[in-house]
Amino acid sequence: MNEQRTTDAGTLAVVTGGAGGIGRAVTATLAEAGYRVLAVDVEDDADPAAHAALVADLGAPEAVGKLFQEIEDTYGVPGVLVNNAGIYEARDFLDYDAESYRRVFDINTGAAFFCTQELARRLIAAGRPGSVVNIASISGRSGSPDAAYGASKGAVITLTRSLGQALAPHRIRVNAVAPGVIDTPMASRIPTDRAAGYRERIPMGRFGEATEVASAVRYLAGPDASYVNASVVDVNGGLR
Repeated sequence: MNEQRTTDAGTLAVVTGGAGGIGRAVTATLAEAGYRVLAVDVEDDADPAAHAALVADLGAPEAVGKLFQEIEDTYGVPGVLVNNAGIYEARDFLDYDAESYRRVFDINTGAAFFCTQELARRLIAAGRPGSVVNIASISGRSGSPDAAYGASKGAVITLTRSLGQALAPHRIRVNAVAPGVIDTPMASRIPTDRAAGYRERIPMGRFGEATEVASAVRYLAGPDASYVNASVVDVNGGLR
């Protein structure tokens, strides 16, 4: 019998970036599956299905530590973490400065690193299994004209594979979903001509829906994926 296998019902799940399009869909989907979902964002604007909405800027490790201590003290130790917090802007490579570059990595990659670290410490201390799902991007596989964003999501993919190996002995699985172009407010920032080009290249002929990403997250987070680890699932309509 696999000790990793647990039921969804009642499991505490943390979803970062919970106020965004994918974050709200993940919150609703996990709540429907029976999870108690804590939605974390810089804005207090979670999906109504959330058990609670928490406000935190996860770009700094000290903020992450404070958040997870608050969660443990108030709600207990989560069994699931969805690292969805992320920022995107269309910016020419030559226009990046050090501050804007660091901010992209601090949120898109650093938050996933330190949130997973805080959760793992608590799960290991409690002797409990857990599941982490990172939200990467097709840009992390194929690159992007938005260089910092693409590089940060490539780092998320490598982080997923690395942490999946590092935490497996502790019965903590780490996987990722790599969405293509999803119809969310964030995607609306893609330049119009580039978005049209993406649509033409997608074999399914349309952008994805946030709920389609959320379904993949639910699978990876839950007991049906008990032997899936250090893996990246593409949700992109066949875009390459």
